[in-house]
Parts: sequence; C-alpha cells; structure tokens
Amino acid sequence: METAELAAPVDFLVAARRLTVRDALAALGRAVRDHRAFRHAGTGRRRLGAWHVDSARLYFRQTVVRPLAMRLLMVALAATAGALLDTGVPQTALTMGAVLLARWHTLWCTVLTLAAVPAAWDTWWFPPLATMTSWYAHVVTDLLWNVTGMAWWARGPAFAFLPFRERLLLMAHGRWTLFTTAVDLSTGGQAEAAGPFLARCDKVPRHCAPVLGMARALKALHEGNLSEALTRAGAAASAARNSPVGVRGWCRVQLSHVLLASGRIDEAVTVRDEALGLLRGRRFRRYARELELARLADDLPYEPVASSLRRIHRLRHTALCVGDQNLLRQTETWIVQLMLQVGNRAGAAWTLPRVVVGDDARTPWHITPDQAANERLLRASVLVEVEETRRRARRDAQAALAIVDAGHRPLAAVAARLLLARADEFDGRYEPALSQAAHALAAVHDARYLIPSARGRRQWERAQLNAYATVLRLADRSGDSVLVAEAVELVRGEVLPDRIGRAELEAHLALDAMAATAPATDAVSTDVSTAPSALLGLDPVRRPPPVRVAGLRRLPSGTGQADVIDLDLELCALAGRCWYWSAVTVVDRYYWVVRDPDGQWSHGSHDLAEHSAAALADRELRNALPLPLPGEDVAAAGTRADQGPLSRGAGPDGKKERRLLGSVAEAFLPPPLSAGLRATPPGDIPSLVVSLPAGLAHLPVAALPLEPGIDRRVVDVVRVLHVPAWSVISQRRPSHHADAGQKYDLRLAVIAPDGDPDAAARLTSPPIARRSLGGPVSREQLSEILHLLDDDRHWLLYLAGHVDAAENPTHSGLRLAPEDTGHGHLSIAEMLTAAGTGAHDELFPLPERVLAVGCGSLGLGAADTDIARTPTSEWLGFGSALMLAGADHAVCTLYQVYPVKQLHDITYRLAAKLVAGDSPADALREVQLAELNRWRRTGRGRPFLWQAFVYTGIGI
Repeated sequence: METAELAAPVDFLVAARRLTVRDALAALGRAVRDHRAFRHAGTGRRRLGAWHVDSARLYFRQTVVRPLAMRLLMVALAATAGALLDTGVPQTALTMGAVLLARWHTLWCTVLTLAAVPAAWDTWWFPPLATMTSWYAHVVTDLLWNVTGMAWWARGPAFAFLPFRERLLLMAHGRWTLFTTAVDLSTGGQAEAAGPFLARCDKVPRHCAPVLGMARALKALHEGNLSEALTRAGAAASAARNSPVGVRGWCRVQLSHVLLASGRIDEAVTVRDEALGLLRGRRFRRYARELELARLADDLPYEPVASSLRRIHRLRHTALCVGDQNLLRQTETWIVQLMLQVGNRAGAAWTLPRVVVGDDARTPWHITPDQAANERLLRASVLVEVEETRRRARRDAQAALAIVDAGHRPLAAVAARLLLARADEFDGRYEPALSQAAHALAAVHDARYLIPSARGRRQWERAQLNAYATVLRLADRSGDSVLVAEAVELVRGEVLPDRIGRAELEAHLALDAMAATAPATDAVSTDVSTAPSALLGLDPVRRPPPVRVAGLRRLPSGTGQADVIDLDLELCALAGRCWYWSAVTVVDRYYWVVRDPDGQWSHGSHDLAEHSAAALADRELRNALPLPLPGEDVAAAGTRADQGPLSRGAGPDGKKERRLLGSVAEAFLPPPLSAGLRATPPGDIPSLVVSLPAGLAHLPVAALPLEPGIDRRVVDVVRVLHVPAWSVISQRRPSHHADAGQKYDLRLAVIAPDGDPDAAARLTSPPIARRSLGGPVSREQLSEILHLLDDDRHWLLYLAGHVDAAENPTHSGLRLAPEDTGHGHLSIAEMLTAAGTGAHDELFPLPERVLAVGCGSLGLGAADTDIARTPTSEWLGFGSALMLAGADHAVCTLYQVYPVKQLHDITYRLAAKLVAGDSPADALREVQLAELNRWRRTGRGRPFLWQAFVYTGIGI
C-alpha cells in the first residue's frame, strides 16, 4: 500500500492531459524525487514488485514509449521513402513533420500535408499516402495495445500449430475462413454458433481432420453430450498421432479439457503436461502460456506459498517484458488469492478494486466470460463483509450471475448466488438470503449429478459445503422446524448408484486406448467385459427424489425432479407412529431435527468446532471404538478398544462406560427426543427411526443413556431402525411382498470369502445353517450358488468376513477371493451389474433377510479425514447396497468387530431369531437388551460388540 504513494513518470502525462500545467509540473517533481524508490519497488529479475508500480511502468511504456517509438519509426520510413523517390528536401521534411504529428495533432498534420503537396508536383501523392499510412499504423497499434492489453507480437498467431502447407491448402480451396471460424467458436465455448460452420467443413487437408474432430468433440461437450464428446475426442486423439508436433500438442490440450469435464482429473493433468512438452518454441507460445497459466491456477490452492510466488514472479516478469497487461493482471489476481489463503483480507480488499475493472455485466472481448465472472466474484467475496463496499459487492455478484451461463457454468452461478445471500444476510434481509442460498443449493445439486465420477464430484465440495452451511444457518435462524427439517433432508439426500450406459462405457474405453502415450498399432478394444480397473472408477449416479416434510416443499428441488418422497408417509409405512431423529454435520456445526409420534417437529444446533464439548465427546468415543486412528493398523485399533471404557477398561460397575456414553448423549441426543423417550409409558415399545450422516454413523444410538445419573438406555425404551437413505427405502418398498408370520431358513453361510486363514480359523458358521461356504470364494462362484438357491427369496443369508472401504465408494463391500488386480468385492458396482444372460436380471440375487457380520458392514463412512464431518463425502454403504440388490431386511455393523466368543453368541442368537420369523428390528433389540442386562449384572464382556449391530430395511 505504501508504494501507491510513490509518483510515477506517467503521472506527469496524466496530469498534463487532464489537469493544469502547475499540476503536471508538481507531478513531474514528485516523479523525479521518487524515481529511485519507484524503480526498486517494481518487478525485476529477482524480486516481485508491487501492482501499482508494475502497472504504472507498463502504462507508461504503452502510452509514451511505444507510441513515440512508432512515430520515430514512421518518420524514418518516410525519410527513407522520400530519399528513394527523390522527392526533394522540402517535401520530405514537410512529410516527415506530418507523419510525426499524425493522430496526435490533426490540424497541424493536415497543414503540413497540404503544404508538402506543391513542394514537388511529380510526387504530389507521397505526402498524403505517408500521412494516411502513419495514421493507420497508429490506429492499429493503439487498438492492439489498448483493447487487447498486449502488443501484437506478445500473443502469437492463433493457428500457428497447423503446418504452413495445410494453411496454404485451406486458403487455396477457399476454406480458411470457414475452418478457422468453426474451430475458434468451438474452443471458445460457443457451441451454438459453431454448429453451422462445423456442418459445412467437410473436406479439409489430412492434418486438419484431427483438429476438426476435436472441435466437434468440444461442441458436444459444451452441449452436455458427454458420451459423444468422449468418442469424438478419442478418435481425434488417435488420428493426430501421425500429425506434426503442433497438431498433436493442440489436440492434447483439447483432450485434457474433455478429460477434466468427465471427472478424470489426474489423466487430464497428465495429458496437459504432455501437451506442454510438445508445444515448445515461439510458434506455439500462445498455447504453451495458456497451459502454464492453467497449471498454476490448479496448483495454487495446494502448493506452498513460496513456490507459487516464484512461479508468479516468472510470469509477471514475462508480462512486463512483452507488455501483456492481461497477464500482469492475472498474476496480481493470483497474489490476491494467496493473500486470502494466509488471511490478509485487508490487503486483498485494497488490491482487488484496483485490479478488477468493470462494474456491469459487459465482458471485455479479449478475456473469456469465465475469467470476467471469476474476477468479479473474487472482488465481491472480499468486499461483501464491509458495509461501505457491500453495495459494490452485490453489483459484482449480480454481474457475474448475468455473465455466466448457469446451465453450463453452474459453479460460478452458485458462487454468485451465495454471495448475494451473504450480502442479504449481513443487511438483515434473511428471507431473500435464504431464497438465494436455496437456489444455489439446487444448482449445485443439479451439477453434482451431471458429473460422471466421484472424483470429479469432489471438485464441488467447497461449493456444496458453502451452500449447505448457508441454507442450514439461515433456516435455523428462521425458527421454522419444518423448514430446517427439509434443509437437513436435502443435505442428507445421498446419491443413488446408476448403471453406466454401454455406449458411454465404450467411449471411455476408446478414449483410454487412444489417449495412451505409447503409439498403438492394434485396433482399439471397446469390449466392456475387458474394462480396466481404472475405468471402473466411473460411477454415474442418479439424483434421489427430494423429500417433502409435513406435506410441504418450500426449497427449490432443481431440474428434472418429478418424483417426491413424502417423509411423513414413509415414516408411517416404515414404523407406524414413531420417533424420528435426523441430523447433519456441516463444517463445524451440528444440526438435528426430531419428529414426535404426533407429527410435531423440533430442531436445534450447536458447535462442533475442534475444542467444543461435542467434538471432545466424539473424539473420546472414537478412541474407545475399534476405529483405526491415523497411522494405526486394525490390530492396534482392536487392542486399544479392548482396553477402553467400552470394554475391559470400563472400571468398577461400568462407570467409565456410562460416563462416556452420557457425554456423547449430552452432545448429540436431541433434548426433545430424550425427554419424549423418558416419558414413554411402561410396556409400550415405540420405534425410533434414525438417519445420521457418515461423520456420526459410529454413534451407538441404542446404548445412549436417556438422562444423566440413571442407567436407562435408548434400547430399554424403543426399537431402533437405521435409515441410511430414504431414496433406498422408497425404491425398495414397491417391490416388497412379505408374508407375515412365516419362518425362514438359513440356506447359506459365507465365511471368510477372501480366503484369509486367520479369519477362517476364528469365524464359524451358525449351527442352523444348511450350507456353509468357506473361502476363498470368487465372484463367479458366489453368483452361481446364489442363483442355485434362488427358488424363492424366503430365506436368510449369513455373511462373515472383511468389508473394505474403497476410494471409489461403489467398490466398497465384502472382500472376496483374490484376482489379478487384487481382491474382488461383493459391492454396489457388482450387485447392480446386470448379468446380461440367463434367467436372472442380477448377478447376485439376494434373499429377504441378510445378516452381515463384517468390519463396518453398514458401510457409512468418510474417505478423507479432512472432510469426515461434511456431507460431501456421503455415499450409500454396503447395507444400502444389500437392499438395492434385493434384500428387505439387513442387520449390519457400524464398525469393525472381532471373532470372539461373545460375537459368536450374538450372531448365533440373531440368526436364530431371524430364522424364526421375528421382526428383525425386534430381534436385534432383544439380543442387545440381553447383552446389556448381562453387562449390568456381571460387568463382563465387550459392550462395543453388541453396540455395533444396527438394523436397516423396509421396516417392521
């Protein structure tokens, strides 16, 4: 900020033009006085200068040095031409004066031109021609410098990547304008305008065909047709393999855009780096610099600040050397982002209004709409917190919202709406703020379900979290419990796995082969059955229907949402007159809603920051459970839990166990729920339906005490039903045709199907099992035996083994026999894959009832610790996968369990009750009550084992 007080040489020129001579002389004096400090404050070879100094230097060069050099050049050319034409000294001298004054002083330029004409009648045409040429040269250079922000040589030719021979052929056949316009519009994101031009580009030279194919791929991508974009991009990348290096590099640049849009981020980065290695040399500097800028923009949030500053300094020095005003502004924008990362909001607030220009929705033609919108959003995010600048921040957000196409650039639209909501919230206008935030949440959900992979969806986490937090905060402030409940259910709406279409799968396979770095001599295989494991990371999803609470929907549901889940009707069908507890954790806040049996809603929230009481209770609970901590293996986690307060370390009379669970209940069990359950009449056994997020899925709800100092637990009063996703329950209910009162048989027990010898030695099959299948068991073997037993669905399946949580949630599941690329899994991806042949629609037909004894077989869990308490990591777990694959009732575990005698007793009694035809929720409650009462009497055993079991299904 101190450098802004330094006077620059250009200040003298500005003062002379706009103010008085006295002001100009004063500015000149200050510029001479501050010359040394001004020069040292600018960017040099080894220092990063201030924005004010660098922009002033560039402006002085643009308005003084380069125009003066241009005028002197034109004067020298006029003198040379006069000497060659032998116009004589008088006419040459007058012409040189007119050329010098062209587009500077029009009157004297005209006078000198007219005076030079009669000086030599034989060359009377020379003075006006020289003057007009000089005038035209000044107009063109000023247009390039003032409008584009750079000199004509700084950017480089647009189609220099094409071989010179190809360009000549296009011009000779009259297709140059048509071809360049089609490619330019396609790469610029103007698919609608590019369509007619692409349709007419039929015959082009050989090396231009890959370019045209990639342009058509980009058009399809912009129109939202990902499958066609992948197919065309793969074909273009394959066709460009034998093309010159420039064409190959350009095609890889565009291929990286397609990969990025399809959610394949790592591959996109790899292809972009390969393109940067191909596009070397002065001819390709335009595209090489764009790639370098994109790479820096991607790395900025993650790499160390010092490393980012070094890269920014290198680009800033380049901007000053070539006179690129846009690049200079971009580097300062990155510096502002670094300021915000380190918490220097004051510096960012001072810099941004000076860097980002424009107060309306008009976009300068030399930058993209995305760039213009991002600059305005960045400025608005800094200015919105200060009352004096909030109005300008609101204008910036509205301008960004008008600039972007919300359908194709939803992230910018979401950020703009959230900024408008924040401005309204600061001004105390809560209803408009909630409206803006709700529309932002609907938009971010729309975009979430258009992205074809979980990895790609992670790019939306920050926008999702911001939208979630804003909507919940404003809904909580409103005091309307029904509105809060709707917001919580909207945030809790987990995704539904979907089958990827064969056409799109083949397109991805083709793209994988065609984008390979090694040359391919064989034909590209697109056989879906040979899909590589990396491709299986493609996990398309279907958006679940929105939830209606108390017969109302007040939040926007987004596009394409025809079906609606009536939560009150679903609760009634699931458990009759019941209690309902739903919750969500967003960033550092815990929100809960409770519905009593009479349909009345209540809500609340409290802090979940690092040192809050709730966070400390949750951390203590995690330490007492066999949940591996960072750097800890499964065996060490088991040893720690076995000595903890939920096992042998509970202390005399189990005081430590009750104290720990009491603190957890105080932190997370909603007061209206605990009070209502305490008032339950003796002999009445109501139901409690629980829907907790992945970050709290480990809470042993059944074991939580209802009031301090009294050992009365939730399971003493109610049966507990877990609902990981209402979308799953709603989808399964129409196919349910259960016959009440019938007995079942345990037809199959699958024990340690991964072939782990230790697990196989310690796990045993229930005595009532008709068949026992020990490991290793492959997917094909398990599918075959399930088909053989699938005469009817009226039986119980017992699964005991390891349940893995994969990076791709669709591959989390029961570990099976080893395969070429690792262990196979009975996962969502496997269970929902159509068999394609035979009489069965599914590869793994499941019975009505499943007892899954595994390490966290319910499968709810966050993959990354930094987002463990955020809803962006939510995914349907193995329990939901069992239901989607055909099971009506599943008893699963919340975390890993150990094959000890107590576990065998629990599972054997559960299996016996499930086979006897008891309600699964009641059967689980009876077993847990028996374990709890034994713990109360003797203090022996491991409470965390029986607390791990939960019921999920279509209800009682």
